[in-house]
Amino acid sequence: MKCSPAALVLSLLVLAGCGQKTETPAPVVAAGAPVAAGVAATMPDVGKVDTVLAKADGYGPTPAAATADAIKSAILQVNGATIDTSSVSVKYGLDVTDGVDSVSLRATEFAERVAQKSGGAITRFKVLSLDAPTVKGGPYKASIEAQIAHYTAPVDKKLKVVVGALKFDTDAFNVGGAMVPAAKVADDIRAQVSAALTNTGRFSVLERENSEEIDQELALIQSGAAPRAEAGKLGQAVSADLVWIGHIDTLAYERHARALRTSDRELVSYSGGWGVSQKLVNVATRQVLSADALRGRAPDVAPTTLGAGVNTAQVLADMQRNIVRDIVASIVGRTFPITVVSLQGTDVVLSQGGDAVKPGARYAVVTMGAEMKDPQTGESLGRVEKACCIAVIDKVTPKLSYAHLEQVSGTLAGVAPASLQLREMVAAQAAPAAAPAVGAAGTAPARATKVVKPARETAPEAISKEDGKW
Repeated sequence: MKCSPAALVLSLLVLAGCGQKTETPAPVVAAGAPVAAGVAATMPDVGKVDTVLAKADGYGPTPAAATADAIKSAILQVNGATIDTSSVSVKYGLDVTDGVDSVSLRATEFAERVAQKSGGAITRFKVLSLDAPTVKGGPYKASIEAQIAHYTAPVDKKLKVVVGALKFDTDAFNVGGAMVPAAKVADDIRAQVSAALTNTGRFSVLERENSEEIDQELALIQSGAAPRAEAGKLGQAVSADLVWIGHIDTLAYERHARALRTSDRELVSYSGGWGVSQKLVNVATRQVLSADALRGRAPDVAPTTLGAGVNTAQVLADMQRNIVRDIVASIVGRTFPITVVSLQGTDVVLSQGGDAVKPGARYAVVTMGAEMKDPQTGESLGRVEKACCIAVIDKVTPKLSYAHLEQVSGTLAGVAPASLQLREMVAAQAAPAAAPAVGAAGTAPARATKVVKPARETAPEAISKEDGKW
């Protein structure tokens, strides 16, 4: 069968059309359309080194000496509180002016040499004026301007606190029969308190323990091995607002054993606990802002003849964790009471998380009223508090906590969330007693199950009385 040329061309066109791929046009983004915000966390604010424009005058027996003095004055003007004046010339390479005449001091090449010799700490240098002595034997006067490297400290409105080393009165603590060095226990508690206070988001904990490593980094800058622009970081250490001081009064988990008269076996039990005294001191005034004593017990092991033993490491870790939790709760409660920041019905968001509250725990909530003042001294006595409800902690994050309110007295309508504050932990509600079973005729069954206490009950309390500490 023969095809005409026109039919052949038509067939080829049809086949080409069938074989073509349809490209989906790229989506068009309208100008000014909102862009989804990034989910990456922002970098922590650790401060930065920038430059500050400074103008200064200097005096000297020669134009070069006057210029060097002016540069030194500009550096001290920007970083005066943080620079050692005796070493400014060496650190910033001010000997670059030695032997330079007045004409060369004004040249662009000299400004470039200043920037190079100072390692970038001095840039955009310019001699504004250079005046000869007004009297015979008088000094030259140089007026300059330059960009001087300067360290800007991070913006931090938190209370700055130093966690002091815990003190103790014994070399070792008895934990389950093992003698644990008291110094190690104290160091561990101190480290955990520092971490927990940092995680509250309310305190800037200042490092005082690893000063040697920090000093090595600062010495690197002072030696000139680091860029001289980093010199702005020197002398930026801050002092604390508060110092926390703690003392381990007692810590023990002791083994109690008593031989049985009727056999060669022993009745063994374990009991113990801890006690810590603490205080917060205002650094500026040396005033003790708060002081209290915290106490806690470790779970007892009931008397048994089955060769009971304890995991010493676990018992100690649990006691340390409870100590840290109570210390942090006490500090935060006195300085930054936990406050409701969001109130939706009976669901609330609390201003703190971390170790400040415990998941599943129940806390009393009060409504804050007017501030009361002492009529003689005018000192604030605190604000009126009215019992409101119970907050049950549902979820804890590093910075916030989520809870729901129970046993609300009155109505929450119109109550400002910030007026609600958490107080002490309260015991869990006792489960309601089960209702008696009802028979088909609506009467209780003739016989009921009665719970009878055993005639003899072995309690660890009897053993713990032998230990005067607990």
